Amino acid sequence: MSPSLSVCFVWHFHQPQYQDLSTHQAVLPWARLHCARNYTMMLHLLEEQPAAHATINVTPVLAAQLDAYANNMCTDEWLELSVKPVAELDMEQRARLIALFFDVNRERIIEQDSRYRQLSLRRSEPIKIWSEQELRDLQCLFTRAWTCSSDLRERPEGPALLGKVRDFTEEDHAALIHAQHDLVQDFLPRLAGLCRSGQVEVATSPYAHPILPLLIDTDTAAVVQDTPLPRPAFRHPEDALQQLQFGKQYIEQLLGLPISGCWPSEGSVSPQAVAEIARAGFSWTATDENILLRELPGEPRSALYRPYRVQTTAGDITMIFRDRALSDAIGFQYASMTTGDVVSEFMRHVRAVRNNLDHPGMLSIIMDGENAWEFYPEGGVPFLRALYAALANEPDIKLTTVSEALKGVPASDMPAFHPGSWIDGNFRVWIGEDEDNKSWQYLRNARDDWGHFTPEEQKRSLLSMFAAEGSDWNWWYGRERTAETSVHFDDLYRRHLTNVYTQAGHPVPDQALEPVLDDEPLTIAVEPIGLMNPRIDGGPAMYLDWASGRCFRPDSGGGTMNSGTPAVTSLRIGYSLVAMYLLVQLTPEMAAVEDLRVEVRISSQAGPSRFVVQRDNGAVTAWTEPPGDPVWALGKTLQIQLPFTTIRAQRGEHVTFTVLVSGGGRLVATIPARGVMSMTLPDMDYELQHWEA
Repeated sequence: MSPSLSVCFVWHFHQPQYQDLSTHQAVLPWARLHCARNYTMMLHLLEEQPAAHATINVTPVLAAQLDAYANNMCTDEWLELSVKPVAELDMEQRARLIALFFDVNRERIIEQDSRYRQLSLRRSEPIKIWSEQELRDLQCLFTRAWTCSSDLRERPEGPALLGKVRDFTEEDHAALIHAQHDLVQDFLPRLAGLCRSGQVEVATSPYAHPILPLLIDTDTAAVVQDTPLPRPAFRHPEDALQQLQFGKQYIEQLLGLPISGCWPSEGSVSPQAVAEIARAGFSWTATDENILLRELPGEPRSALYRPYRVQTTAGDITMIFRDRALSDAIGFQYASMTTGDVVSEFMRHVRAVRNNLDHPGMLSIIMDGENAWEFYPEGGVPFLRALYAALANEPDIKLTTVSEALKGVPASDMPAFHPGSWIDGNFRVWIGEDEDNKSWQYLRNARDDWGHFTPEEQKRSLLSMFAAEGSDWNWWYGRERTAETSVHFDDLYRRHLTNVYTQAGHPVPDQALEPVLDDEPLTIAVEPIGLMNPRIDGGPAMYLDWASGRCFRPDSGGGTMNSGTPAVTSLRIGYSLVAMYLLVQLTPEMAAVEDLRVEVRISSQAGPSRFVVQRDNGAVTAWTEPPGDPVWALGKTLQIQLPFTTIRAQRGEHVTFTVLVSGGGRLVATIPARGVMSMTLPDMDYELQHWEA
């Protein structure tokens, strides 16, 4: 008779910090939408089959966002477009609705829904020919696609909403929105209830999902990969411990439960990182099989199916190791197979593990709890339901939590091991390429500055510092990136860096405004059509004064730096033979903020310069660096005259510039959102070239 085998699913629930922590506006909606569909589906199936025990690793940064949504303290553009009746959407909002609401799996959702497919074929048509009914149908189809169908079916109106093909009403729209909000609001209490029943164990990760070995010392990567590394190195082991302790305490307080297990971000471990995990109070941790098996050459694979005891400077801790083949098969291979074939294939592997054991064992399946299900028929529900049932009915197989398994499976002593992650046993995804290393340089500079802030300033900006240390930004740098997604994540990473400064009350350094991405810098030409000499009085833009200049309108959708309500409606740019002129049209709300600050950063051949105007305790002051002779006035508009001598530029020279607007303790806009504006100053022959007889 074969010894018993504990099968331990560890479902990793994680989304990066999508919230701008100075505004509580989420730049992307995926924490909310994955919760309403995938995370809720995972809980529903466990509730449906009480014999199926599992471990759910919830990252603190995800839980914090879900808690904010549940308490109406967070919103996002998708949500704002979802909740409004179509009749209340202006033309710009309708255009955004069409641009954003096809972001679902095309093969599994759009192509299998005749109405969704029909609407998708019309995406490029003019907005004005879309009817309100078509737009409402799009709202409802998107919301329904991102709502757990199993839970929706149990609501009184659910079957009718699931069966509806088109011609949704505003009542249908409201019902779908309420259902989706209820699922997000109920998620954390529901998870805590499953944990109290003993069916689920909740584990967690360091707060903002940093790569612990690299946070401790980026030179750790040199042990397992031959790539260039950032210089100087980033070394902050105290941050690794703080992220672990803070994350553990946060989840324990939020759910009212003790936490004993830790999935280190991306399964990334090193001897030092495991010691910090133990020091933070965890009793078990986990990583990929490669970390173990490369230290046991010649050992049978059955060595994988037991826990290991690690002696650290902070005491002993138990490690478990994911079965890579089975975990990756669920994540990347099984979606294209029929449910029956998939379950048979999976069970064949599990039986083989059980039959080759000479001791009680544990098989650890560790993977994401959201991304795979988008590619499965019906969102993975038939597959997981059948898999749980098959495992529950198999002799000498038990579906258990990790802590349940550790009680019955003796641990062996862990050999000395090398650092690594679940991806190829190294850290190449996060460090070693030019963009990755540049990102670490940005982080090191911000962390060095943060270290010199006062304790109160550090406290105000701590969560933004944590967020910037997260692993998710570097996932999209280097060869891994795709163009559109990498731009979003580069913007978001630098938003967290800027918040480190603005939340502490410090000016934002130039570097945080420069993309990490190594694409050609974006330069927006704003060449005036002629000379001007406008009055500088802070009044509205007089047509004759500014007619020869250029008007630049910031794009409200232009990246995370300009997320939320626009602070600047237009920017007018011009020049005379001796000065450049700017008129910043602030919104009335922005013009009235008590701590308004507008900064113009200019670069010429002689180097950088800047003009700053700010309001403090009711007094408005301005200055330039280096010192110069600007003329300015702040009223209904901010009008600025900057002599060429002040910006250290010569006639005929090419200059670039950016405008930053702050208020309410945060950076609210960079203009342009990406790149810089450029202008060629009138050269010495300008008057001759533009003379007309």
